[in-house]
Amino acid sequence: MITAEEILKRQDLRSTACRKFIVKSLLENNKAMSENELKGEYPELFDRVTFYRTLITLEDSGVIHKIVLNDNSVKYALNNHHHNESNLHSHFHCEECDEVMCLEGKTKFEAELPDKFVSREVFVVIEGCCADCAGHVK
Repeated sequence: MITAEEILKRQDLRSTACRKFIVKSLLENNKAMSENELKGEYPELFDRVTFYRTLITLEDSGVIHKIVLNDNSVKYALNNHHHNESNLHSHFHCEECDEVMCLEGKTKFEAELPDKFVSREVFVVIEGCCADCAGHVK
């Protein structure tokens, strides 16, 4: 299994405590997580500015990506560990348990852009009920 240190090294990032903490949390939980979920039992371990800047650095360097849900809450997931290397991938958000997962493969999504518009990334969030929760919903 790949380590947080190896992921940071691949992206030529220094292995700071906060960077390792965030990447390790995402690796161990194997799911998209909010800032509060990442901080978990250690909400005061890093100050807000350090934590926020670290998330931006990890996102800008391509280690993680941000997923904005319909209620404008944000979760973060590792890149290249849960989906293909394409810039087009989708996510599934369970409205019952609030889990967010990157979906393997491409979601069929076609958008006609106006002339001379160039697409860089497409993020799709599918809202619904995961298999575990579907059995509980009546």
